This record gives sequence, structure tokens and C-alpha cells, in this order.
Amino acid sequence: MRQVWPGLLATIGIGAIGCLLPLLGASAYQQTLVYYVAYYLALGQAWNLMSGMTGYVSFAHGALAGIGAYGVVIAMNAGWPIGAALAAGVVAAVISSLAIGATSLRLRGITFTFATLFFQQLALLIMRKLPATGGPGGLALQDILPLWLPQTLMVALATAATILVLLLRRSRTGTRLLAIKGDETAAVALGIGATRMKLALFCASAAVAGLAGGIHGLFTASLYPDVVFSVDVSLVALAVPLIGGVSTALGPVVGSVLYVGIGEALQIFAPSLHLVIIGALLLAVMLFTPGGLVPLLRAKLLRRPPRAAMPRAAGAAP
Repeated sequence: MRQVWPGLLATIGIGAIGCLLPLLGASAYQQTLVYYVAYYLALGQAWNLMSGMTGYVSFAHGALAGIGAYGVVIAMNAGWPIGAALAAGVVAAVISSLAIGATSLRLRGITFTFATLFFQQLALLIMRKLPATGGPGGLALQDILPLWLPQTLMVALATAATILVLLLRRSRTGTRLLAIKGDETAAVALGIGATRMKLALFCASAAVAGLAGGIHGLFTASLYPDVVFSVDVSLVALAVPLIGGVSTALGPVVGSVLYVGIGEALQIFAPSLHLVIIGALLLAVMLFTPGGLVPLLRAKLLRRPPRAAMPRAAGAAP
């Protein structure tokens, strides 16, 4: 536990500074940058919590965030207080994850990935058809919220999600999950309840993604199904931990900072190259340092070979 304290204190300290930015005189631009780093960090940690710890590569986290966003905006427009509306978004995302998990978590490898990708597209089609969601024309938040509110909430969520991954990594449950990731058949033979643990972790991951999406719905104040349920959101949630380091607490932090930083650097000169550069960076990481940038840097500092931490397809041979 002693090894966890430095990371916990650093995470809490940085998160506290991020939450206090409005009081420290930060400009709207600076707050927005911090907001998007926190948003992608929360999504990356949600993905990391499930796929990084178990090896089950999911493309559903963008859809879960979208469900959370619609749940919050619909509840707010119905007159619910903001706390209850955010809770409604989380519940909607968790219920959706139960529906996915109950039908898909018994699958392994690429079949699970395709099942989550199918859910992503199914959610988009449903949201286009439901009258309560505004159909293809989208849905607007009727209330006008100050910028500091969603910014503070998102930073707090990203901080909490990072702490959750950090603690889970050092726990007995985390060890069992990594055993499932390494060889699920052997883990089950040792008495680990793999299906139950995966479903519980998927629900926790969905809660983080749904809350991130709900807060983002408050931030954008307008939802369009083709944007909210774009597969790009799921790809970013996957890319952020892959670049930084899968199944590490610090990896998504590095990945989200790089993602937003590269986007801002290219915004003026070549905005259309943002995803191309991110894709090239992701490819380079996968080819030359499969564990991600954080394990590579740690190995350089400690002068020992890095361990590959890529989320190998569950059930595949080691």
C-alpha cells in the first residue's frame, strides 16, 4: 500500500488544482483545454477499467457515454435536479452494460469486440428513431449552465476514475482480473468466477463512461445522434490508454494529454491531420513499444525491459 500513496497524493493534488482553475483566474480557453483532457481521460480510464484489466477489447464505451448524455439531458429537461439527472444517466448506462454483458461476456476474442461494435451501431439507430431523443435532429439542453460546473465535475470524475484504476491494480481483485486476462481458462480452473467479475467490472466501467457522457452533455448543451454515437468516440476511448499504457493508471493520463495537445497544435495549421497523427502515433506504439509510453519510460528510468501490456484477446493462447 505504501507504493500507492505517492500516486494517490499526486492524483488528488493535480485533480484539486484542476477543480480550482476557475477560482485561480484561468481563462475560458484554459478551462476548456483542461475539460477535454479530463473528458478523454475519464473515457480512457473507463475503457482501461474493463478492457485493460481483462483483455476484452470493447467498442461500446462511446455508446455508453452517449446513453449517459441523453439520459442526463432528458432528465434535466424534465425538471430533475442536476444530481438526480446525472444519476439517471449513470443508471441508463449501467443497465445498457448489463444487457451487453449478459449476452456478450461469454464470448471471447474478436467475437466480443464485434458484439460491442454492433451495440454501438444499434444504439445509434435507436436514438435516431425515438421521439424522446429528438430523432435525427438531436436534443438541446433547456438550461444554461456556467462553464465552471461541467469543467469541475469532469475533472473530479477523471481524478476519481484514475484513483479507482490505481487502487484496483494493487488489489487482490486486480490480480484476479489480470489472471483472467493472461489465461481465462486457467483462472476459471483455479476457482476465479470470471463471468461474474467481468460483468461487475463492465458495469463499473459503464458507470464511469455514462457519467462522463452525462457531464459532456451538460457541457455541449446539444446532442446529435450521429455525433454522440459516432464510433470515433469509442476509438478515442481505446486509443488514449493504448498510447499511454494499458492497465496502468498513468497511461490514460499521458494519452489524453497527448491527444488534446496534438489536436491543439494542429488546429491552426492542419486540423484535418489530427486523427491521422494520432493513428500514426498509435501504430508506432503498437509496433515499437506494445506496452505503451508509460511502461517504456518506466523501464528506461529503472533500466529494465518493459513488459508488453497490450490487451491480448481474451482466451487466446499466451
